[in-house]
Amino acid sequence: MKKRELADTVEQQYFDSSSTIPLKEDDGTRDIVPLLPFIISGGSNTERYYFTHISDTTKYKFHIKPEYFGDESNFTEIFPQRIERILERNADAKIFCVFDWDSIYKSKEEQIKYCDFVEQFKNEIANGNVVICPSMPCIEYWFLLHFCDDKSLYKSYSKVSSPLAPHIKPCFPNPNVALKKLLKQEKYLRDSTWVKNLCSNSKLDLAIERAENNIKIAIANSDLENQSYTYIYKIFK
Repeated sequence: MKKRELADTVEQQYFDSSSTIPLKEDDGTRDIVPLLPFIISGGSNTERYYFTHISDTTKYKFHIKPEYFGDESNFTEIFPQRIERILERNADAKIFCVFDWDSIYKSKEEQIKYCDFVEQFKNEIANGNVVICPSMPCIEYWFLLHFCDDKSLYKSYSKVSSPLAPHIKPCFPNPNVALKKLLKQEKYLRDSTWVKNLCSNSKLDLAIERAENNIKIAIANSDLENQSYTYIYKIFK
């Protein structure tokens, strides 16, 4: 099979729930291809490479396309387009929406847009097709939970990057580079070493446990607004 034909076949399997692969040529039986969860994100390089490496190097597998990432400042308008496109092609798809909360909580206008977005997809959210996964302030707080159970309130990337830097920089092959470059520039992110190290020694499991427990306790105490949090753990449950 030519490379283009193979790519077209894989694409069809992801979007068509009736797509199958024959087990044997002559017995008429077919094995259903599992539909992988989709990741869409307002972030571009950091989130795209993180989830790509997770999918390539761990047991967690996702359907990832570059066009499903980016436009964070406009995500409440971009996300609906991405969600509708995916669901039009496969109504059984599961879509995780990953975005940073720091730019939303600061603006009343952005909060209204976010509420409109949630209202637009309330049925899909209720039935589990769409899962909302914000991080306060940003995905870097999710990374921090791999190393420590920090419940402090960080209101921006610059605030959370300070405690994160000494932990995550050694995960990269070039630890002497500034953290912002390591986490934003493709030339550093495309090497999967940093994600392998980030997840090593059960650190991913710890992050999942910490994120979920911290949110549960904070909600029970009506205190979630006074600490950082991340719902990215839902992607791994």
